[in-house]
Amino acid sequence: MNTIFIHHRSAHHAKNSGYSRLLDYFPNAKKIYGLESMSYKLAKTISRLSSKKAGLYDSSSVMKEYELYKSLQSAKKENVTIHYLNAERDIRYITKLYAGKKNFNFVGTFHRPPAILAQRIKNLNYLKQLDAAVTVGKNQVAFLQEWLNIEQVEYIPHGVDVNFFRPLEDSSSRSFKKMLFVGKHLRDFDILNKTIKALLPNKKDLYLDVVVGKSYTKFIEKHERVTFYSNLNDLELKRKYQEADLLLLPLKDATACNSILEALACGKPIITSNVGGIPEYLNKTDNILCPPNDADAFVANSLELLYNDSKLSQLAIQSREKSLDYAWDKVALQIESFHNKTISING
Repeated sequence: MNTIFIHHRSAHHAKNSGYSRLLDYFPNAKKIYGLESMSYKLAKTISRLSSKKAGLYDSSSVMKEYELYKSLQSAKKENVTIHYLNAERDIRYITKLYAGKKNFNFVGTFHRPPAILAQRIKNLNYLKQLDAAVTVGKNQVAFLQEWLNIEQVEYIPHGVDVNFFRPLEDSSSRSFKKMLFVGKHLRDFDILNKTIKALLPNKKDLYLDVVVGKSYTKFIEKHERVTFYSNLNDLELKRKYQEADLLLLPLKDATACNSILEALACGKPIITSNVGGIPEYLNKTDNILCPPNDADAFVANSLELLYNDSKLSQLAIQSREKSLDYAWDKVALQIESFHNKTISING
């Protein structure tokens, strides 16, 4: 069986982060980057004429489809799995063109929570041509099966680079405590601010590092012991995880979360919201899930955990061990198995 991946990488992800790392574990698969020679002006025109209600489809999407079309011309009699790394974009005319051809197996990975998918994508004509779907959150499975009328929908967790993101070897004791907050997507800044206001004035030995784009700092409470970091390189980001006593991450909704995965891999205790797909990622650990919109729960759990060194140490071990379940090599094997299963059914 041949495998073709349609590449996508979010610009805000660090080099060692993001779903595109999956491709490193499929060295023999063809990757479509949209690098085929095509006029940008023509690609832009085609994208503008395409439905804006069927998922993101920009000039790079057009170039990817053109490159994919050329690749498929030489594989008309072979079994081929075409896997879109981000099924919320780039999917259009190829799926329609090859619909019903049994040797072509179209698979897409979905990343957004169900509420956002339903809100942003109204035209399902192209997505419904998929033969199978991968979800990175368990909260997406039943929704996608009904929304797209696809039976073959499987939860396969998002991966993390456990070789790069790892605990600090020399973790010497210190006289202060440090929490870490990372990211912007679906973060609950209101709960974060309430937690800052309740904790920092009363705990003079407590600090908070915030890793977020500069344009988002305006949403976060300012305090002399809150330090903002933007545009960190991979090593600097890893160091922030390693130096923290815990990850404090209020969320509004989620499927997978790179920040949680990276904190786990760095052996960090986590206090986050009990929303979306997050509980599954922390399953069988004692990391803390707070009710959504409950700042008091974040405050109380932070105070209880930060000053309990034995509990911090216990959770550090649990987090690192849990992260190994999400090592990219293991995730890649699950993806490969799903490809084999779907091509045998569809073929």
